[in-house]
Amino acid sequence: MSKPEELNSIAYKWCWGTIDLSDGLGWNPLIAEMVTAGSVTLELWDRVLSPRQRADLADGLAAQDEQSARVAVAFLAGVSRLGHANPARIVASGAGQQSSPVLDRARMAWQEQALRAGLPLPPAGARVRRADPEHITAAVLPRLTGCDCAGYVDGERCRDQDHQGLYVAAYALNRHGADVLHADTVAKAYRATGGPAWDAVRAALVNAVAHHVGIDPRRLPRLIRPTDPTRLTAFGRLVSQCNGLSRGDASGGFASPHDTWETVSDRAWLRAREAVSRMGVAG
Repeated sequence: MSKPEELNSIAYKWCWGTIDLSDGLGWNPLIAEMVTAGSVTLELWDRVLSPRQRADLADGLAAQDEQSARVAVAFLAGVSRLGHANPARIVASGAGQQSSPVLDRARMAWQEQALRAGLPLPPAGARVRRADPEHITAAVLPRLTGCDCAGYVDGERCRDQDHQGLYVAAYALNRHGADVLHADTVAKAYRATGGPAWDAVRAALVNAVAHHVGIDPRRLPRLIRPTDPTRLTAFGRLVSQCNGLSRGDASGGFASPHDTWETVSDRAWLRAREAVSRMGVAG
């Protein structure tokens, strides 16, 4: 798991999450929204969810215990948008919007700084494969959370019983339901991941979320072993809710890739507490 000093001024901070085009180009780094989602999950777990709800989530994930479920759910909520870090989506900042001098300058400034930071953007005019970000998440997440088996490099599900839960959990992050994704869909999405350079970016995102919520991502197979996707409906709803709350009113952006890791992390906890408090929950 990365140390805090390794999480500053790195390429992954230049992946964008939510874009606001109301006044030029304002945006949040994807990592800021991912760690905020993890923070929101922990706030909801501790302040909102009932004992029965927590027990049901732990049972559905076949967790070692409720504390293991708590940190695993927070981590998975945070990394559920991992597939948004793909070349087709990242280079499409503001695509389809009417061009303006302000927007064009903002795009150019972002691209120059992102390239300087090492984000592996494809060359201008290059053909880039596209896939649903959630399908990309399903294709790449197990490899970053404990499945290092040889021979499964194209989105195919590993047959190791110790790793099956990783695939069930990753597929359950699909907003359309845990039982919708087909292996062929995920394998096709794998071809849109962007290759080893983008693998490194996504690994950095996973490590940052893991550090934030306090988990070793490679230990996930020991913490949860879900086998029945139909029992993860509540889990999927919670993840979706936490991601919505993590973005909130993102007008103009609430974080910057120039922020230190400590600033990003502290702001995530603050926004999470504020988001849950607005739900009318006493602190």
